[in-house]
Amino acid sequence: MNDIKRFEGIRIYPLNIRRFNRGSAFTLPGIGIFVGKEQIGNMGLLRHEFGHVLQSRQQGMLYFWILIAPASLWSAFRTSFDKNHIHMHVRTEWTANRLAYDYFRQPSDWDFVNYPVQETRNLSSQNKTHRSHSKNT
Repeated sequence: MNDIKRFEGIRIYPLNIRRFNRGSAFTLPGIGIFVGKEQIGNMGLLRHEFGHVLQSRQQGMLYFWILIAPASLWSAFRTSFDKNHIHMHVRTEWTANRLAYDYFRQPSDWDFVNYPVQETRNLSSQNKTHRSHSKNT
């Protein structure tokens, strides 16, 4: 029996670590997505992490490892001591969301609050804009 989990063909590595079971995750392009066992069904999180795979495909592995990965790791670390820092508002993160959002054909169940798809200064205005756009299409 094959119990290896995959998301869009990318292997999912479940971790039984408290921080990851609360929603942390990371992606190693070419290897897989590492996510807490309790988050393995978290579609928003998996889509976001897949966005990092898309970044590496679009920009190349060298660009990903030299620019995207360090900025993302620093931002994630920064959240541990800077309570005003919002990891998903960093360019590396919202652009991963944007790539995934477009890849999945702008799904109606996208969580814009936790996974913004544009530079975010005011999340409530982004949600209003999206809701009004959704009603018009």
